[in-house]
Amino acid sequence: LMYRGTEMIIDSQSSKLKESSISNKSPLVSILINNYNYAQYLSQAIDSALGQTYTNTEIIVVDDGSTDNSREIINSYGNQIISVLKENGGQASAINAGFAASKGDIICLLDADDIFLPD
Repeated sequence: LMYRGTEMIIDSQSSKLKESSISNKSPLVSILINNYNYAQYLSQAIDSALGQTYTNTEIIVVDDGSTDNSREIINSYGNQIISVLKENGGQASAINAGFAASKGDIICLLDADDIFLPD
């Protein structure tokens, strides 16, 4: 979980994190799904991101040069997701590409072979 434009402060008295600058009560949450040749899992990951009960989200799916049918699956979601299709450069470059495409105040990372529960 990353915060864009938000300073996190550790309260020295309680050792707890406090948010110091998110003023929007419903911040945009960007869910970044990075994928490389995980077509067999990809739909479940995307569907789990789309199925969140918190609705102020954008789903960004980065395909890192897959050679399976991942891109067909990504394209089947149309405008429900933001797709980033790139040449293979490794996981770090895929996450960086997703981060660059995101607009969210909060960034969540989801691997293509994982799922989020609804809440």
